[in-house]
Amino acid sequence: MSSSATVLQEAVEFEKKALEKYEAAAALVKHSETKESIEKITSEKKQTIESMHWIIMAEAGKIAVEKPSSAAEGGEPKSGASKCPFSGALADMGIDITKMSKEEAMEKMGDMSKIFPENSGS
Repeated sequence: MSSSATVLQEAVEFEKKALEKYEAAAALVKHSETKESIEKITSEKKQTIESMHWIIMAEAGKIAVEKPSSAAEGGEPKSGASKCPFSGALADMGIDITKMSKEEAMEKMGDMSKIFPENSGS
């Protein structure tokens, strides 16, 4: 694994720890507005963590790098395009995840639990 992927993986671990703290805080807060704000933050953290998996896989060389498709270059978007919020950034790196089904992407990513084991403790 490249050094950049390793550093990014460490960053994701910090994100996971922060997510745990936000979730714990959400269970304890008294004001509904505060709870809603924290829930929004936790949702965004989860999305960030999920998106970072793609970026790490790209950096680790586990996703085939291709020329961006016409959709990534401003052409018509394909139907069923990826919901990954970083698909545009990945396309700029030459990775077109819009051509992959979810199953293909998961297969290319491999077993993420080996890369990002879940912490069982809170």
